[in-house]
Amino acid sequence: MKKIITAAVLALFFVAKVPAQTDPKFESKRLMTLFNKLEGTYQFQVLDSRDKTEIPLYLMDSIEVKRHVSQVVYFPYKNNVRVMVLPYNVINKKGFVPLSRIANISSQ
Repeated sequence: MKKIITAAVLALFFVAKVPAQTDPKFESKRLMTLFNKLEGTYQFQVLDSRDKTEIPLYLMDSIEVKRHVSQVVYFPYKNNVRVMVLPYNVINKKGFVPLSRIANISSQ
């Protein structure tokens, strides 16, 4: 009986979540909220170029998931653009200075 109740509750949970996840307005609002929350804790680094880069909102989920407790994480976005994600221990330090959203970096 417990298994049936548990399965029913899980089914209701997933069914209730599906419409919200497929609603573009909900998804845009969720990503903008996450974008604002993560402000200053990551940086798009453009390597050996002065090109401007756009920051797609869908990458906010990746930034949040890849964040480590104590290590800076880098992951590629484009050929000459990587994302640097600061760890929690840096963000939570007293006197933390937020990063600029985009930085141009020279490899030389």
